Amino acid sequence: MKRTLKIALGAAFITVLFAPTFAQENFPDAPEYHWAYQQLLNMKNEGILVGYPDGLFRGGRPASRYEMAVAINAAYERLKQMVGDLSNQITAINQKIEDLDDRYASKADLAALRDQLASLQSDMQRMRGWGDDIENLKKMADMFQKDLAELGVDVEAMKKDLSDLASRVEALEKRKPAVDIHGDVNFIAIGAHSTDGLFGLGVDARILGARDWDGDGILDVAGITRDLQMGHELALQFAGTNDTGPQWHATVVVGNLLGYNDVDGDGFPDSSFFGDQGSTQLGLPFDEVNESVYIQDLGVKYNTSIGGQEFEAEIGRIGFKTGKYFFYRVDNTPYFENWRWDDHNWYFDGGRVGFDWGAVDLDVWVGKVGRSDTNGTTIWPIFSGGQFNFGSGVGLPVGSIVVDTTLGFNLDIDIGERGDIMLNYIFLDWAAPGFEPRTGTPADRITVWGGEVNFDITDNIVLNGGYSRSDWMDNTSTALDEKNFAWWAQIGWQSERWGLYAGWRRIEPYFAAPGDWGRMAIFWNPIDNEGFYGGLNVNISENVKANVSGYFFTGLRDSTDPDMVLFDEDDDITGIMGDIEFKIGESWTAMLGAEFVKFDFDTGTEDEYMWWRAGFRWTPEKDHFVKFFYEFSDVDFGLGTDFKGGLATVQWSKKI
Repeated sequence: MKRTLKIALGAAFITVLFAPTFAQENFPDAPEYHWAYQQLLNMKNEGILVGYPDGLFRGGRPASRYEMAVAINAAYERLKQMVGDLSNQITAINQKIEDLDDRYASKADLAALRDQLASLQSDMQRMRGWGDDIENLKKMADMFQKDLAELGVDVEAMKKDLSDLASRVEALEKRKPAVDIHGDVNFIAIGAHSTDGLFGLGVDARILGARDWDGDGILDVAGITRDLQMGHELALQFAGTNDTGPQWHATVVVGNLLGYNDVDGDGFPDSSFFGDQGSTQLGLPFDEVNESVYIQDLGVKYNTSIGGQEFEAEIGRIGFKTGKYFFYRVDNTPYFENWRWDDHNWYFDGGRVGFDWGAVDLDVWVGKVGRSDTNGTTIWPIFSGGQFNFGSGVGLPVGSIVVDTTLGFNLDIDIGERGDIMLNYIFLDWAAPGFEPRTGTPADRITVWGGEVNFDITDNIVLNGGYSRSDWMDNTSTALDEKNFAWWAQIGWQSERWGLYAGWRRIEPYFAAPGDWGRMAIFWNPIDNEGFYGGLNVNISENVKANVSGYFFTGLRDSTDPDMVLFDEDDDITGIMGDIEFKIGESWTAMLGAEFVKFDFDTGTEDEYMWWRAGFRWTPEKDHFVKFFYEFSDVDFGLGTDFKGGLATVQWSKKI
């Protein structure tokens, strides 16, 4: 067989060199023959027909039936080899994974495994077109049966092999390695500086350009070279690849972005990189911390049924979110991009069950929150009681608590095809003694409940609104059920070129849901205010986009009211922010922006916040970017220290 094929290939090569003298039975000018020629040309471009003289595909002369038969046989032999190699590759990877089960996997092991998986993924992607190629070869085997037989090819055996190859390709497409391993790596440099002898102030209330460089225990103003911090984080995501049965997942992270430094040993944090992945970092300068390892998620999900009722169940360390005014983790890293820090899920060790009844879905979850990394830093802590106005447990309002256990119910009801109604009832319990914020009476639970409506009035007009309430409880008795709600209503218009939204909201002083409803200057999730807000976005051209937004809020309480928490009813807060984005070529984007916020207090004092921003982003390929960003702060407090300084960041991010 091989000797015959070598003779045939040699003959084909001679035929190409001396055509048309040795050409025999050239193809007639008929569509079916051109079809076969075109399919062989496609296989050559796909890398299936290799090592064959290019003469068959050179214009200016018709190919002979003999040449076509040789090419068909060559493509057939090559496909058999490629399918066999792919099957062996998958077997080798599965064997390596089994070997790793019995020992610790080193970084070298994981790197080699990732390389093999990347190569396999590329080969599997190319394999998607093989099914059509095999079918085309089967048709050609019938069309050129006589010519193939003259080459010494067993045509019936070829047809059977091609049918077997088709079955193997289909099976290989369904067959995957037992474990999918991918992840991401991030490096970030943050350099802050002071100006005019004043510290800067970030939008997350971080002190900028501050360093105790003389060792006296007091922060001194500093430039970027003194206040320069380097952070890194590597995450590996593992997931089962089975199409049926339980689906498991895990994300293990190592880096120095999580945690705090307690330099003076007083038990309170003095600095951090990004803190605890759950709260803002009031007054803390950026600082490198000790490297740690933590598990972002580790769980298994499966579909099952009890008594004929089907449902989805998930157990382990899992994440969940529902509604910005209910159960929605704040993004506490405005200067850093990463899905783990920015996905808004609250993570907990526990379980969730989900029911799908067509137009009605129900999710029920329960879990313990606030787990730790290898350095003992509590991550994803849920503070209640206006928590994100103050952050990281420092300066929390009277009665604020740290949640220990959560139990929640989320019901989603479709309104036809244009909208839905979402209802929530969430229990937030804590183990340590707590007190409701108004009278200081004991409390050990907050229940957050309410609903939200989303509805597309037309294809362009969207309506959103809702009501959320947080009752302070002492076991099953109500300790506080007034001045503790939020309600909002918003309407928006969106077209291909521009979008507009406007709304009204009211946040009472004792509203304590663990959500993320916005920021006023350095106040995140601001309470005790009401007013209008809105925004506009415009695609000025294909390469230029602009956004502008603003709000006008007032306080809720009279200054003589002992319940007044943050803002007087005569306090006015005005904020305007905007940015413009320029696309420069295929890979570069530039941004310019600014934000201005003014607090006009009834006492006659004014606080003004101003931030100027500029940045560049380079995206050479999908899931890979480098970002350069600079922000300058100029803050004028009517009664207190002013702030003036800047922050420069460089982030490199790559998914692997």
